Amino acid sequence: MFAGGAFVALLLVLLVVAVAGIQMSYSGRIYPGVRAMGVNVGGMTRDAARTALAEQITAMSNRSIVIGYKELSWTIAGHHLGVRPDVEPVLDEAFKLGREGNLISRLAFQLQLAFNGASHEIHAPGFDPVAMGAFMQALAGAVDRPTNDAGLALRPEGVVEYVEGQSGRQLQAEATQRRLEEALARSDVGYVELVIEEQVPRVGSAELATAKAQADALLSSPLSINFEELRWELTPKQLVTMASVAGTEGVRLDRAAIKTWAGTIAKEVQQDPENARFSWQNGVTSVLRESKDGRSLDVEKTVDLVMAKALTSERSITLPVSVTEPDVSVDDMEKLKIQGAIEVARTSFAGSSPPKQHNIGLATQRLNGVVIPPGKMFSFNKEVGSTSIDAGFKMGWGIANAGGTNVKTVPSVAGGICQVATTLFHSVFWAGYQVEERNYHLYWIPGYRSQNVEGLDATVDEEAGLDFRFLNNTDDYLLIQSWVEGGRVVFGLYGTKPDWNVKVQPGERIDVQKASQDQVVEEEPTLPAGQRLAVEGAMDGFKVVNTRTVTQAGEDPRVLRLTSVYRPSRNVVLVGTGGKPAGPSQVIPNRPTSGGAQAAPATAATPAPASGTPATKPSSSGPTPAPKPSTNQTAPATKPSTAPAVPAAPAPATKPVISPLFPGSAPKPGGR
Repeated sequence: MFAGGAFVALLLVLLVVAVAGIQMSYSGRIYPGVRAMGVNVGGMTRDAARTALAEQITAMSNRSIVIGYKELSWTIAGHHLGVRPDVEPVLDEAFKLGREGNLISRLAFQLQLAFNGASHEIHAPGFDPVAMGAFMQALAGAVDRPTNDAGLALRPEGVVEYVEGQSGRQLQAEATQRRLEEALARSDVGYVELVIEEQVPRVGSAELATAKAQADALLSSPLSINFEELRWELTPKQLVTMASVAGTEGVRLDRAAIKTWAGTIAKEVQQDPENARFSWQNGVTSVLRESKDGRSLDVEKTVDLVMAKALTSERSITLPVSVTEPDVSVDDMEKLKIQGAIEVARTSFAGSSPPKQHNIGLATQRLNGVVIPPGKMFSFNKEVGSTSIDAGFKMGWGIANAGGTNVKTVPSVAGGICQVATTLFHSVFWAGYQVEERNYHLYWIPGYRSQNVEGLDATVDEEAGLDFRFLNNTDDYLLIQSWVEGGRVVFGLYGTKPDWNVKVQPGERIDVQKASQDQVVEEEPTLPAGQRLAVEGAMDGFKVVNTRTVTQAGEDPRVLRLTSVYRPSRNVVLVGTGGKPAGPSQVIPNRPTSGGAQAAPATAATPAPASGTPATKPSSSGPTPAPKPSTNQTAPATKPSTAPAVPAAPAPATKPVISPLFPGSAPKPGGR
């Protein structure tokens, strides 16, 4: 126990002696191994260290070094970093080393300095912390930047807006400061790389490379759309509205938007096939109208093409258009082989109102030159086309079913064209061609009597689904020629006369409904105030069935039973109100005179028709339109072996006994 204590005591004595010895050896001097501002001041007196440090500070203050990072670079001088000209704080720090603390800690530090060499560097005292802090803050402001993802957008003006991806960076101030302090103390260091931490963006430029290439291609130039002589363009401004950027997935095209655009192109491309029309005069056939091919755009394929080409450098598309040849082209003129007239029919419209005369003339003109190839169907509505005001027709008068038995004459666009259909029907009926659709009027019109047969009329109205259609059930081409002459409309069928025999058994009136002879006065807002216009004449209603039999050698007879049911009409005079709502109708009884004879109904003055026309066509409601009776006909007849002579034209129809303004026509469902 004593030996151990003596040993410890001995060690303490030796420790005290060692510390005292070292302190005596370095009395007034800095312990060895101490460095300050890059200068080894160990073993120096205070004055010697002051001189050495002063020289170093002067050198550091005046020395310039380059600092930087990647593309960044600056040249700075030591005084920018706040190198202190006063070295006393550094000297105080240097002399404290190894002289503070208990004996053991001082001895340990002194031994460490003695055996490790220059191992302790004094940092802070050589630089002004305020100046250094200000410099580092300014440096961070120049170096630091946020992380930015790459961005891509399509601008409404049709350009690509692109932002490069950018890595974020942040200056590590403490580590950089140590590097700068050390570099200034070493004359061999001319460049210091800043200590910077980088942050990679979530979406870089590489990830958007595909999308950018697509966007650049999309808006590089217009997309040219072509079909034959037709040209369209999808401009960059239009394409922008049909596209969007889906991030790294690329540019997306809106199929619905492209389809909407393609739909507008389809309307411009769309063209129904148009048959050629011909004229035959004195044995010479000539072209009245050139034929046109039908065209139809495949909208879905068009959308597919746009979506496939819009994001590429290929800037031209040929539209997928299907072409339909017409049934009759100009090249078919030699096939007509017209030998003469087959049947000609006439009806009179003398004394009709100017609008009706105009409508009859226009519809007649539109049918002139129509050719029906063998086995093909003729449609009145298709060949005449639109019967609207925009198409050139005028407002006339027609018969409308207002519900139940309430039938009246009302304003009607294209009023009068039923006379055109009726006249054509006469020629087809008597010629023996196969009638597929014919509709009768609500009233019987005496002026439509043909070859002294009643019940041979035809009403048409495209909106109501009423048409006149017949089949060219021969092996020869059939030409329709129509014209207006001396207040009559004329329709002739020309070609090779079929070798069949046509026999008509006229029907008798049955189910007769006597018409009232009373005069009905109705107010009409579309007429000028006070104008009176007689539009209907009293006519009995009845039913009649006419039978046509067509026989041909080697064929079964074709029998057409043509049923017509007419309602009784009235004596009607319209009185204009000048736009004011119509009041109740006024009925003037037609009573017998004192001598027993019935008095004639009061007649109304019929001034010139109104200069203006109603703006809209009236709607009609009520029963289903007149039925479409079955034709009950056999298959088409074969081509005749001989061509008969041109038949004599039928005698003109007698003038109607009703008002000349009564068109015998109606909008839905009665016809016009």
